[in-house]
Amino acid sequence: MPRIAAIGTAVPPYALAQQEIRDAALRHFDKGLSETRRLISVFNNVCVHKRHLCVPLQWYASEHSFSETNREYIRWAIRLSQKAISDCLDNAGLKPQDIDHLLFVSTSGMSTPSIDAHLVNRMGFEAHTKRTPIFGLGCAGGAAGLSRLGDLSQGANGHRLLMVAVELSSLTFQFRDFSKSNLVASSLFSDGAAAVLIDNRATESEGPRIVSTLSTIWPDTLEIMGWDFGETGLGVVFSRQIPRLIRQKIRANVEQFLASQGLQMSDVDHFLVHPGGAKVLESFQKTLGLDPQRLEHSRYVLENYGNMSSPTLLFILERYCRLARPGAGEYGLCAAFGPGFSSELLLLRW
Repeated sequence: MPRIAAIGTAVPPYALAQQEIRDAALRHFDKGLSETRRLISVFNNVCVHKRHLCVPLQWYASEHSFSETNREYIRWAIRLSQKAISDCLDNAGLKPQDIDHLLFVSTSGMSTPSIDAHLVNRMGFEAHTKRTPIFGLGCAGGAAGLSRLGDLSQGANGHRLLMVAVELSSLTFQFRDFSKSNLVASSLFSDGAAAVLIDNRATESEGPRIVSTLSTIWPDTLEIMGWDFGETGLGVVFSRQIPRLIRQKIRANVEQFLASQGLQMSDVDHFLVHPGGAKVLESFQKTLGLDPQRLEHSRYVLENYGNMSSPTLLFILERYCRLARPGAGEYGLCAAFGPGFSSELLLLRW
């Protein structure tokens, strides 16, 4: 079974309190959304206290073309990916030239050549490094990328595989979109990157092993979550049905997954859940009958980093491995939800 050898994270320089962003959003949306005064309370209800953005707050006070926004995406995706990868490899005592396969995950911008090609050129990866860019998985991307990293490592004895997930979701803010969805997104989205290493050459590691994974896409839910590609960029598609779908679908999904490994819910010691928002986390917790304390690390990342989309779960996993110190033989369940509507589950064992 592939074992996670190291994790690295990175955030951009503008750390803003939620209240500061709320005040700016109130001034903006009050111009075109009649319900702004009532809806602005969402900034308090999503349980985000602080977020990191790649541009200063005043950047959002004027309109930007898609080409301008995407240039910022490329610039910051490269920069944050480099930081996360350096952090990860430093933790493992390795260099970029030691990596055999680089997997890149992102959804909030576009680049051809893909960002991983830029990273190979800038960081000193070997010219023959295998590359796998993955696009379109949204908030599920970190979990899905980690799953695919585990799959690729199964047939790569003696290889070192690295995955980096990066999102600049804050750049998708649509200046002329006064919809409720755009308001809700502006209360949640933030920027960040995370990198994960699987080292098949390492003989000893304290990191968890990937025991099994499960990808699920539910039919007739394509409209629930995603991006609307328009002239000014990526407009958020964010249905209020998401918490309801989780309540309806997730328990059977998790039980099916655990049963395939001969396990029950009571066998899982740790739950690492992507907090798409406070309601998503609450729906998962209540549907599975969990004590709120068991999602403490998910809640911490939501409060202090917001929803970074794909890297978020990896921030939670990094914090858990560093602070919780799970015991040998204990199981952990990772869960994230994304466009499709889909879920990504991973079973880890320490």
